[in-house]
Amino acid sequence: MSFRRLTTLPLDEELKEKISRTSLKTVKDVVSLSPLEVMNLLRLSADQCKAFMDQAFSFCLPHYTTAYELNEVEERNKISLGNSELNTLLRGGLYAGAITEFVGPAGVGKTQWCLYIAVMAVVNRATTEGSTSAIYIDTEAAFKPERIVEIMRSKYPHLSNDIAQYISRIYVYQPDSVNSLSELLDSIQVVAVERDTSVLIVDSIASLARKEITAGSAGSNMARTYQLASWAAKLKSVAEQLNICVVVTNQVTTRFTQELSITEETTESCDDQEERTGTRDKGFSQCVTPALGNTWTHCVNTRFILQYTDSSARQLVIAKSPVAPYAIFNYTIYECGIHIEDQHSFYTYSSTDPGLHKIKVQKGITL
Repeated sequence: MSFRRLTTLPLDEELKEKISRTSLKTVKDVVSLSPLEVMNLLRLSADQCKAFMDQAFSFCLPHYTTAYELNEVEERNKISLGNSELNTLLRGGLYAGAITEFVGPAGVGKTQWCLYIAVMAVVNRATTEGSTSAIYIDTEAAFKPERIVEIMRSKYPHLSNDIAQYISRIYVYQPDSVNSLSELLDSIQVVAVERDTSVLIVDSIASLARKEITAGSAGSNMARTYQLASWAAKLKSVAEQLNICVVVTNQVTTRFTQELSITEETTESCDDQEERTGTRDKGFSQCVTPALGNTWTHCVNTRFILQYTDSSARQLVIAKSPVAPYAIFNYTIYECGIHIEDQHSFYTYSSTDPGLHKIKVQKGITL
């Protein structure tokens, strides 16, 4: 901010006229001089000089907020997940100003969580703070408006006559390429401000990147890393500047822990490199972990892992959070959205690696 031009400051016209007749152009030019030099140069009194220099120095200082003010803003903009115990561990729900990721295998309910959160945002926030909206970026054509209606009718039967009003506040975008998603994220901040958005959802962040930028060579790995970092920076900027919740979904990949013999088939490892697999030596082991690698893992603030315990039961794992411990909750997908079961069992403050978590997938049927 020290290079901000003096003509852009909220100064009175007389002082601006005096500055225009000098060599002073930026804030840095002023703060580099002593008060006596500024007084002589601009013909100011001691009090006028002090006020002017204090104003100039204030533009050189980084913006700050108190812990109390920050807590008030966070409490006001959190989104509840509908379960008191989970909300307690998360200190109120989904954090505003941060990126929250849901990662899991196909069919585990990632999109259902996104639809549920969109409904919670437009309904619960509307009843307390006026009309708010949700922006839903759907990269996999998985958004179903009839499911939104079903959740609202089941969870909020008293709002049945106002469903059209609420679902009209969920704005859906469906980019079909990496470039279109990048262009959308460039302009989404303006849209979010205009529509008083409380949550931005991207379902999923991995789809287009994995489809168009195939990992394998050093160049393609670097391209994918840069693209993901660019998207993360844009999403973080929107979250922090507008103080809203940003939710993304991610896919899973297979991690190989031993050397493999090479065949035609390919699969992606956790560090965004393709490994050719096929015929495997005895003793070979593998596990399912979050996709997109360690770079992306460090970009998200909170990571929820969704996994199967059997053919029907599902679990939510708090694998990474700045406030919550490692914890596991069972959940079920109902007509009313997501039902999280109350439990008093497992959570721990011992550290875990959210990028290497072994995700339980649904086992196939042997024919």
